[in-house]
Amino acid sequence: MFLEIFIQMLPYLAVFAVLGYIGRIQQKKAKEREEEQKKGIIRTCYVLKTEKILTIFFIVAVVLFGGATVLSALQQKDLLPPVGFGIFFIIALIGTVNMIMWKLEVNGDEITWRSTFGKKRTFHFEDITYCEMKGNSIRVYVNGEKLFTIDSGIDDSEFMEDIERRKIPIRAYWGKRKKNKRKLHRVFCTKKRKGSKHSRREKYFVRTWII
Repeated sequence: MFLEIFIQMLPYLAVFAVLGYIGRIQQKKAKEREEEQKKGIIRTCYVLKTEKILTIFFIVAVVLFGGATVLSALQQKDLLPPVGFGIFFIIALIGTVNMIMWKLEVNGDEITWRSTFGKKRTFHFEDITYCEMKGNSIRVYVNGEKLFTIDSGIDDSEFMEDIERRKIPIRAYWGKRKKNKRKLHRVFCTKKRKGSKHSRREKYFVRTWII
């Protein structure tokens, strides 16, 4: 019985172990950067990517869910298990592709971004209009348009230090939402009533949104 409970808890333990390992790596990198800053060393060349351990975890998930989808489709008449495993397989596959392909490379003032689909774009820090914080993710706007998002699984501390050092504005997503909250107003207008011998005007109102 203890073995069955342990097997059921194994996926959750694996997730906590991976997250804990990533946390320790990020803390170690943060301490290394603090030591470099104390010595007056500022790194101008670095790469932002998903941690390798998290990528490996997703690759394993793709293999496991893919195998479970095939086996359940062959062995069971009920479609629910294969469909369920198939959904998790697709999610894991998309996540794996994103983690392998997505990359942000900084070389001095020059930044090269590669998207999930392999599209590349090169720009400079001076082209960044502002950054927007949403939870643990960072949205980067270039020339007024959102170009990419740095997810929470990526250590963005070096990049954000560069952003702060260059005094690029950093905004809060929820503050923006509150600022753009719209108010309803009623504007009364008049119109001619058709089909009447004597022209008559009726009063009505139009809803307008003020941003």
